[in-house]
Amino acid sequence: MNKTFRNVFEVYVFALSFFFAARPLSDGDFWWHLKTGEYILNTRSIPRTDFFSFTNYGRAWVAHEWLSEAIFYVIYSRLGFNVLIVVFALLTALAFWIAFKRSISNPLIGGTVALIGVWAILPNVGVRPRIFTLLLSSVYLALLGRYVRRGEGREIWWLVPLMVLWVNLHGGFLMGLVLIGLTIVGIPLDAWANREKLSSSLPQLKTLFMVLVACMLAACLNPHGIWIYKFPFEIFLSPIQQQTVNDWLSPNFHQSEAVPLFMLILGTIAAFALSPKRPRLSEVILFLATLYMTLKSQRHVAILALVAVPLMADYLQNWITARSDGKLFGPVAPNGGSRRATIVTVLFLLPLVVFAWKLKTTVFEAPAQVAIDAPVKAVEYMQQNRIVGKTLTDPNIWGGYLIWKMPSNPVYIDGRIDMYGDEFVKEYLYITLGYIDWREPLDRYGVQIAIVAPKSVLATGMRNAPNWQQVYQDELAVVFTRR
Repeated sequence: MNKTFRNVFEVYVFALSFFFAARPLSDGDFWWHLKTGEYILNTRSIPRTDFFSFTNYGRAWVAHEWLSEAIFYVIYSRLGFNVLIVVFALLTALAFWIAFKRSISNPLIGGTVALIGVWAILPNVGVRPRIFTLLLSSVYLALLGRYVRRGEGREIWWLVPLMVLWVNLHGGFLMGLVLIGLTIVGIPLDAWANREKLSSSLPQLKTLFMVLVACMLAACLNPHGIWIYKFPFEIFLSPIQQQTVNDWLSPNFHQSEAVPLFMLILGTIAAFALSPKRPRLSEVILFLATLYMTLKSQRHVAILALVAVPLMADYLQNWITARSDGKLFGPVAPNGGSRRATIVTVLFLLPLVVFAWKLKTTVFEAPAQVAIDAPVKAVEYMQQNRIVGKTLTDPNIWGGYLIWKMPSNPVYIDGRIDMYGDEFVKEYLYITLGYIDWREPLDRYGVQIAIVAPKSVLATGMRNAPNWQQVYQDELAVVFTRR
């Protein structure tokens, strides 16, 4: 491969990753994150109790993503929604650029696999706090991998200040501790497999153990102190969270969006099997651990992708090199300076123009309610007609949009399932599924307005209820008010 073409291709991989990751605003939780960021910037304080709902007003609330929310609002208030989309697409592309650079394979192989990795995580990207976990996990994997290869290096201590940042950005900070722990487990296993003395690895293990302890202590540097560790486990042990929140469900391989994930998993396993060079035990354990986490909960697809991309690329390279005697995808050649290579390089960049046009015409358009899955038109109608009061939404994530656009209307529930508690959320689910009579809980909490899907159980019931009237309907939402 010509060196110039190699460099251009690496830029191409980053640019394509960016265009793939640039998605319209579609996360229902984004809106209450944005409102929380506004509160933090305006009051110079971090919320500790709920003030968005009327059902759980004053209940303790762990705003563990406060720094992400402040960043959301700073960027939005000064530069707008489009720049927010660009920034988080760049962070996603950077995470996979780091994973791509961890590979020692030919750039054509590594770049192709990296793009499969980005493709696999598309349902989980966007303007979300979890993108910080994606990026910091990629940095952690790079620093840990470099330290294991070199056997020394002060840069491993950068994990500690990064943990302070991570714990204030997103609850996924535990993943950093897990990655350090898996590295500690992998080092003696590799020594055993290579029939090396464990004593030679003890200095490295000692340093990593100290880094792990330092990171655990560093994670306490947040507004909630040591109690931040309680929050993730409350989610892990919550039946409601694990059984009903889409992010915590296993991937559905019947859906087309799971195809790239299947390709990534199968491709990595095939590369391990076909490569004449056997994978290290530490690599297998890291892959299997993140694969298990992903099959248990699809929100961990991103971590699996970061782990699998360089592994799949490197072991595919080993297999291809062995099969072709080094003739295919060999080492990078110095610049030949040929006009043909220059022309091919330029032509290779032309498709990026198409992606740029798509970014302008679809992603950067004014948010449409179907695209962002929020009752934009219904809320506009309520604002124009001054329909205010205690409001229930079905689905619950619409409450987040209401929090942002109509703070005068406190919500029944929104996307902060952890804050509301299992019993309350369970009752809400029973209401929306028709398992219990919806009238009693709505009367108990004094619900005055309901924004629901047209074909929902609540919409059917309210149309037939004498004390409720329909005042608005469009293709996405229906608005009911008490008579």
